[in-house]
Amino acid sequence: VPTGNVMGDDVELSEVPDSTDKPFTEQNADDVINNIIWKIQSEVARKPKPAENVIPEGQDPSLARDALEAAFALLAQKAKPLDAPVDDVVVREWSPEKAEGVTRVALLLPVTGPYRHMGDELRRGAELALFSAQNPMIKLMVYDTIGGQRARRAAEEAVAAQSDIIIGPLFSNAVSAARGVADQAGIPMLLLSNNALVAASGSWLMGYLPEQQLDLLLGHAVADGRKNLAIIAEDTAFGKRLAAHASRRLDQLGLTAKDSIVLREEALAKEDLVKRAIKRFVRYQPPAEDELATVKEPVFDALIFAGGAEFALRTAPVLAYYDLGSDAVMYLGNAQWNQNRILSEPSLQGGLFAFRPSGTDVKFVEKWNGVWSDQPGLLARLSFDAMALAEVLSGKDKAGWQNELLSNVGFNGFSGAFRFLPGGANVRAFELRQIIAGKSQLLQPAPDKI
Repeated sequence: VPTGNVMGDDVELSEVPDSTDKPFTEQNADDVINNIIWKIQSEVARKPKPAENVIPEGQDPSLARDALEAAFALLAQKAKPLDAPVDDVVVREWSPEKAEGVTRVALLLPVTGPYRHMGDELRRGAELALFSAQNPMIKLMVYDTIGGQRARRAAEEAVAAQSDIIIGPLFSNAVSAARGVADQAGIPMLLLSNNALVAASGSWLMGYLPEQQLDLLLGHAVADGRKNLAIIAEDTAFGKRLAAHASRRLDQLGLTAKDSIVLREEALAKEDLVKRAIKRFVRYQPPAEDELATVKEPVFDALIFAGGAEFALRTAPVLAYYDLGSDAVMYLGNAQWNQNRILSEPSLQGGLFAFRPSGTDVKFVEKWNGVWSDQPGLLARLSFDAMALAEVLSGKDKAGWQNELLSNVGFNGFSGAFRFLPGGANVRAFELRQIIAGKSQLLQPAPDKI
């Protein structure tokens, strides 16, 4: 998967007390996040030894209302690799005649077009889950959205084929086009998007929401005693989303952003403009000629980067030039920082970012390489877990699918622990990482339940 902000608007913890005694609603979603932050602060205050990256053992089955979580965990553990690579799924018309008991899963992906490589990865992730389950009563059908322009037509084809559940689409515009068709037909959707703005009842987000990644970072920074936080934002939809969320979350934590700046594309393109803007932002005062070199207290003690990888690479060296480097303040990034260009950048050493849970990576790669020789990307885990959920739901009464998806115990798949909210959004677990000597080092593992 490309490491940049390839999806436009669809960018991209300590254990939370169990809540099986009450339904999980939108109203207490913030309570869950606040509990996560409180627990982070408690852990930091106790200064624990760095934790090892241990593979989670899965949920405690005694917490489940029924066998949903246990079945999901069993599916993820099945490791019978296929003897030969899975053949490409052929996009074709399906007969309206459907055998009794069969569940048809429609996968809405960019099979062709500029994002076909992403569609290919998502398709293979879903196929891997399907063949791991080895359930003859599940049929996977793939429909091409291209890049969103064919999403409505793909959804209409899925409805005509009597699909029971839809996985996808990936992009926000495709979700908007396809959801109206699916809603009218009463077909639930497991969306692969990570844009919280497209969440809606009946269609559940599977993606890793960048706002939740930021929550983890802010909780850590505040617990570490950082009080003078500032925001440097990119003038993009992604940057504005992160900046707005950071401001709201700081208010909830009883803090206010010390300052913020939004850098437009034209300013980032010219060295003199970006230097002038950042110099003013950090209140840089050059030392007088006769002044001895002294270490000045920085105006901020933590800096939130609200933007993609390219934005961090463009601004961090300039910030360091004006004495606001990562050695002076705590840099807070996002999952896009987990790439070699960022990790090897001198001005970003010491920076922190949140990332999807990696505890089951070895197990997933082994399963993947039992079929394919390449390495799986971020998206493959999402489509695997979405297909795993569809397989588990297939054995249950459709009238109760929504209640199953809103299970208080949540789920724990190869994409990590997560819960769905009634309004269609999710709450996910993330791990905390730090850039040290050009490597991404685990600072705090993700919990195995939310």
